[in-house]
Amino acid sequence: MGSPITFSGFNKIDWNMVLDAVMAQERQPIARLETQKRTLEAQETAFGTLAGKLATLEAALDTLKETDSLSVLTATSSDTGVGVSTTTGTIEGTYTVVVSELAKSQVLTSTSTYGALTTEVATGGAITITPTTGSPVTITLTGSTSLQGLVDKINAETSSPVNATAVESAPGQFRLMLTAKETGVSNGFTVTKTLSGGAGVTFTDTDGDSVYGDSAADNTQTALDAAFTVNGLSITSASNTVTNVIPGVTLTLNAKDATKTITIGVTRNLTEAKARVNKFITAYNDLVTFSKDQNTAAIAGRASIARNPVLRGFFDSMRNAVLDDYTPGTYTRLAAVGIGFDRNGKMTLDEDAFEDAMETSPTSVQALFSTTETTGAFGTLASIVEDYTETGGLVDTVREQLTDQVSTLSNRLTTMESTLAVRRRSLQQQYIAADLAMSRLNSQSASLSTLGGQYRLF
Repeated sequence: MGSPITFSGFNKIDWNMVLDAVMAQERQPIARLETQKRTLEAQETAFGTLAGKLATLEAALDTLKETDSLSVLTATSSDTGVGVSTTTGTIEGTYTVVVSELAKSQVLTSTSTYGALTTEVATGGAITITPTTGSPVTITLTGSTSLQGLVDKINAETSSPVNATAVESAPGQFRLMLTAKETGVSNGFTVTKTLSGGAGVTFTDTDGDSVYGDSAADNTQTALDAAFTVNGLSITSASNTVTNVIPGVTLTLNAKDATKTITIGVTRNLTEAKARVNKFITAYNDLVTFSKDQNTAAIAGRASIARNPVLRGFFDSMRNAVLDDYTPGTYTRLAAVGIGFDRNGKMTLDEDAFEDAMETSPTSVQALFSTTETTGAFGTLASIVEDYTETGGLVDTVREQLTDQVSTLSNRLTTMESTLAVRRRSLQQQYIAADLAMSRLNSQSASLSTLGGQYRLF
């Protein structure tokens, strides 16, 4: 490399240019390491992007590898009196529902009233709440306790079967209300008390046994079970949310009307089944696009992971698993149910073929997808992806290696920068000394020239 420095006169050297030129030459090893570091950082970032896309793919596979992944139902109700939602199942049908009673929570309200939430209701004693099934819960009061204070103490007891509130039943008139946390007869409760001092707390005691809530007349609302029929079969439930009557369907009882028959229709949800498969295909194709982008970057000479064996190995393993043969049955390949590849390596779904297979033999399609969570086509695919995504897996290992390499280079660069800074200061001192020496020589030369001129006068 030619020097950009020119000499004009004996002492007119631009030492800054000399110094910058020397340092630029000596900095070349650092520049190469900085380029290498940027490449490694870009690769680590690319692997981070890959990890995110693999996580999306894994989530889709986690759904499809389930042994009931295609057992998706749709339920409809002819009336808002009964709401419906579905989980998983394979049983289709039509059901008639008649709701004659809704489940209710027991409510016990004090007969004593208070002018304010701050009114002192007791100074000691205890109140015991006993659930119909379960152990008694005792709330002990120590010292002056207001109405709000009693409410707070009851609610602070997590094992209590009731929620307490202070209800303003009329202007300036508050009552203590105890409501069972759950609906149904089995979730009822009774109350006994040994409270003392203050205004006191009283409840209705119809039978005079000092136990409150053990008679229907004691309660503001009596605990009830839901009562309804499904296809003529009488059913009771402690809850208005019923999950164990129609397979794969949750019923929500919203209104009672013994004269109204509500029709529930349950059909297989082929649209949702296709959506689950398409979610997997979209996630896979996103990875294909990512890989192509990495190839484009590599061709352009930019940092990429296109040639990294981890990325190439992933696509090889996935393609082989998609094209593989599985458990003997009606369908042994994913291609038989419409899942394949196009000429660009992207995955496709022939929806007509998939729908035909699901209508012909949904159980056979399910067997191809997942005979267990670790076998079948999607159990196998999920296992492959897990090798890459798990902690300490293939992607995690590569990222750690790249991070370590970047850290090592950063340390080397720091050391080299420090050494170069020392070198620059040393050269600066040398050039300053040289400049001073040349200045003295130049001064001496001028003096000699003047002296020489004087001698020529003689």
